[in-house]
Amino acid sequence: MNATPLGMTEGDPLPMDVARLDPAALVGEVVMRAEITPFLRAAAARGCALQVGTDMLFEQIPAYLDFFGFPTTTPEHLRHLAQGRAD
Repeated sequence: MNATPLGMTEGDPLPMDVARLDPAALVGEVVMRAEITPFLRAAAARGCALQVGTDMLFEQIPAYLDFFGFPTTTPEHLRHLAQGRAD
């Protein structure tokens, strides 16, 4: 999991040595500036499964809403809304 700001600026170094990643690993990213960051691209080249930054956000928003006492929703509904569909 990359939970650092590395990857938000062009030319940033990778947050870790991807050679250490097991190809069976799930590699996640919180950077949302690009869907596939250099870190995710390098992890995919090793055969890793990926989770992009927006997926992390969609999974976290319901917990944030609940924590602050607001009506909540599901990650699936958020993905649906993000695709421009309100139905």
